[in-house]
Amino acid sequence: MNYETIKIEKVEKTCPACEEYAEKHSTNPPRIAVMACEGACAKGEVARIAANMVTHQLARENTVRICLGGAFTKDTGQRNLVRRTNKTIAIEGCFISCSSRMMKGVLPGLCPEIIQADMLYETSLPFGIDEVSEEELRECANTVAEAVVAEHVKNSATGKASAKESVCSSSKNKNSGCCGK
Repeated sequence: MNYETIKIEKVEKTCPACEEYAEKHSTNPPRIAVMACEGACAKGEVARIAANMVTHQLARENTVRICLGGAFTKDTGQRNLVRRTNKTIAIEGCFISCSSRMMKGVLPGLCPEIIQADMLYETSLPFGIDEVSEEELRECANTVAEAVVAEHVKNSATGKASAKESVCSSSKNKNSGCCGK
């Protein structure tokens, strides 16, 4: 496997709101960590909105939203939420899988459940978020969020195996790879 090496300037400052959120959500037992690619394209925007829907509306009690920038660039509260959880869900906008690849770089051995969001909705989205209505972005995100909760959150809470195959291992998505496999 080939790797890119990057240098990130260390900073001493932390975001007080981010650290307060991480402290508040550092529960026992730990909640399911949910991160998203946060991409600048429409597919990344769907992933971001879906992650927020999962963690702030549909499964508040079982999940915690991860700030990808904070978790990737600083070894503080956000990264600790991922480090201590028993399960991490990565809602990726597309097959590039930015959030899971980034986080595996700072947390070797991390094996998130990868959900490729664009495989869950029918709409073919362009790159620019300004080319898609807010309503359409939310409709796509809602489809993704509901699937994530049903297949990856509720089954964890009940301990039951998913009756439906995960998108990260479905036959139509062999190139995305789950856990780097």
